[in-house]
Amino acid sequence: MEIKTRDFGIIEINQDEIINFPAGIPGFVDYREYVFLPFDEDSPFVIMQSIEESELAFILIAPWEIVSDYEFEIGEKIEEALKVESEKDLLVFVTVSIHQDINDMTVNLAAPLLINNREKIGRQLILDGYPVRQPIFTDKEQVVK
Repeated sequence: MEIKTRDFGIIEINQDEIINFPAGIPGFVDYREYVFLPFDEDSPFVIMQSIEESELAFILIAPWEIVSDYEFEIGEKIEEALKVESEKDLLVFVTVSIHQDINDMTVNLAAPLLINNREKIGRQLILDGYPVRQPIFTDKEQVVK
């Protein structure tokens, strides 16, 4: 199947790569089907591209790349909605916000995306106690000085 993407133009994907968000994503509830595309071969970032809207794409990263002790509980209702049988089924990502200065990039730790990679079902959670704008880089790690 061919899709038009924001970052890569028209590409070919397999139907079984599509992740369905039955409840949508807050702010984007009309768009429910996405595919994950590698940002770059050696990059920890991935792009979650909407199948339905070519200009809708999110840059994601695993939260543990930023905060090693990131943890939360999902509860039975979420487990059932995502059809989780094992913790191994789940992938967790957070969205990346790129600002004018790339050194000011942040991630939203308060709203992780949970993906059951086996069932191809996703859901965004809203958590208390985590920042919406967690800086990715410390002063020592700046990309561009």
